[in-house]
Amino acid sequence: MKKPSTIALLLLSVCLLCNFCTEIFYPEINSELSILVVDGKITNSGEQAVVRLFRTVDLIQNHDVKPEVDALVTLHDDLGNVDIMNETIPGVYINTKNSIKGIPGQSYWIEITTSNGDKFESTPEQMPYPFTIESLYGIEEVRITESGNKERGVHFYFDAKSTFRNANYLRWEYIESYEWRAPEKLNTKKYTEHPAKICYPVVDYNNINVFNASQLIPKIATQLSTSFIAVNEVKLQYQYLLKVSLYCVTKDNYIFWDRIKATNSSNGDIYDTTPANINGNINSCNDCKAIGYFEASTINVSQSFFSVSDFTTKFRDYPEECETIEMLMSDGRPDPNIFHILRTKPGGKFATIYVVRRIECYECNKIYPVEKPSFWPNNK
Repeated sequence: MKKPSTIALLLLSVCLLCNFCTEIFYPEINSELSILVVDGKITNSGEQAVVRLFRTVDLIQNHDVKPEVDALVTLHDDLGNVDIMNETIPGVYINTKNSIKGIPGQSYWIEITTSNGDKFESTPEQMPYPFTIESLYGIEEVRITESGNKERGVHFYFDAKSTFRNANYLRWEYIESYEWRAPEKLNTKKYTEHPAKICYPVVDYNNINVFNASQLIPKIATQLSTSFIAVNEVKLQYQYLLKVSLYCVTKDNYIFWDRIKATNSSNGDIYDTTPANINGNINSCNDCKAIGYFEASTINVSQSFFSVSDFTTKFRDYPEECETIEMLMSDGRPDPNIFHILRTKPGGKFATIYVVRRIECYECNKIYPVEKPSFWPNNK
């Protein structure tokens, strides 16, 4: 490995907000510099604008980020309004008064003064007009995996349209939750204080999805890709909820994310570590440097429930992770926080074979939340 002083620093940056998702890319930076990372967004949702500030770290020595605290962050619009954003948790700034609302056609920007006096300003962004999600659906497909094998399942897509000619660039995020039932029972033993048989896992997909709709006439975008459920999964067994958040963004913001996606080698997965010089729209008022983006975008959200009854493909009805496992051990026992021991049998002169099953197959709350996520409808 090359010495840290002679290689480019891969830094963590830009977690664009969508409730609790984190999106990361890795620009090429001198390892001796501390760079301010700016992540901010205002939308037409009526929710408060949020800005996150971090300092870069040397990923060779430290895999964390340092929040930028005690900064003065102000939000501006082209009508002359100014909102001072309050630091609610370290490095996270929100316009708690919410006096500036996101309105399509208006422009927004932020100004930042750090505690050491460095000043930054984002390039003003005119909020685009929205696209609307028209339908969310699944298509039974066979896809080719990264290993080159064929895999059957259901691929979920959505269609969207806009009545505005200047709505041209799209980015979307999606999150799923589903009902998961522990298939096995214990007679007397308990692993958790309040064992649960029904849980609701949540999967937030951290990949970059962008689409250039500037050449579409009319503005109808079809078969935009989201999640894929393979036949060996049980997500569709009971209730499967897919939520899609579609942003209509500016051309500069589209280019920003498209470049990040292009630098990554694994289908745009934002946790890949290919470096690239991607700065965003944050400008310095002196010699210091910042990367990231303050985005003004419109948002449309849609979600739908699906189950096995919606498709002809036959899916697995017993969780693959709940199949029994045989562990040959000459010393010690299987981890009691992970495995329930069903039985043992001889494994040789100095070894024992443990037949085990994962604990969540008896008490799903061992690893999954019992409560439905906040975006799950109350009547479901």
